[in-house]
Amino acid sequence: MRQILIMAILMLQTFAASAQSNIEKVFRIVLHDPSVEILANTDYNVVCLDSAPSYCKFTEFTIPVKKKKLFAQIEKEFLLEKANAYDVFIKKPGCSSSLTDNRIYAYGANNEYSVELGAHKSHIYYGMCFKDAADPMRRHAYLAIWFNENNKYHCYYYHIYGVIPARLNELKLDGNSKFKFNSLPKSMTRRTQTVIDDNRVTTTTYDDEGNVRVVKSHPLSEVTNDVKTDIDFMLMFGNLRVAFLDAIKDADAKTLQTGIVVKIARLCKEHNKLLTDNEKKTCISNIDEMKNTLKKVNSDSFLDGVLQEARMALEK
Repeated sequence: MRQILIMAILMLQTFAASAQSNIEKVFRIVLHDPSVEILANTDYNVVCLDSAPSYCKFTEFTIPVKKKKLFAQIEKEFLLEKANAYDVFIKKPGCSSSLTDNRIYAYGANNEYSVELGAHKSHIYYGMCFKDAADPMRRHAYLAIWFNENNKYHCYYYHIYGVIPARLNELKLDGNSKFKFNSLPKSMTRRTQTVIDDNRVTTTTYDDEGNVRVVKSHPLSEVTNDVKTDIDFMLMFGNLRVAFLDAIKDADAKTLQTGIVVKIARLCKEHNKLLTDNEKKTCISNIDEMKNTLKKVNSDSFLDGVLQEARMALEK
């Protein structure tokens, strides 16, 4: 009986690992197709409280409409692995009202960053989560978003790995400086921030039991004023970066784009002294990435100049 149970567990682990590798494989095939244009490719990596990693691997690319079959391959693989996922989100234009709620996928040392699916009615969304067979506290999340734009299909692909959000409150530092899976210390609270479509930031504060205590939504301008520590700076900078990379895809959204880069420059000029040298290097590297992406996607000398001002402020 024990041998049967062990075999069953191993088979489940194999299925989960296979599902992950199959999804990653189909994206590798698609991204290596000569017709695909890669617009951005970034990795976010961090070490969590228990020394385990969390990351978000992001790729933005376009595919000509005539190569639509490449998306059919992606969609087919997601549907094949649907049964192996413990969490599934699929939303398409014209879907039923029961699927109108958006879905948020968190990552980071304290799950302080997130990606939101479902905001645009014209987009196609796929999101699936698979438990890590080697660590029951963690999961892999594979997210795909695509939409038709200027005779091309525009796609965002995320591979997120980290603590399952519902279990984050189980991390606790014990007396031997080793982490055990219990509740958070009584003094610890957690905040998460998500930039949403209308240029606002929603901040959610949790108590030590993992319960939501406060939910606030502010314009980005108000949130920028509330930067007191290097953690506040990095959280705000990261959200502004995500908002900027999304906004520049719309050539007509100049007001929004200008507002975001001005906030980035203001943040860097007024609060750069909060950062360590390594944090400054990280932000400078990301500003360079934003400038390069801007040049490829929606070149604008004013926006580039403001980003350069932010970069110079961090070099001081």
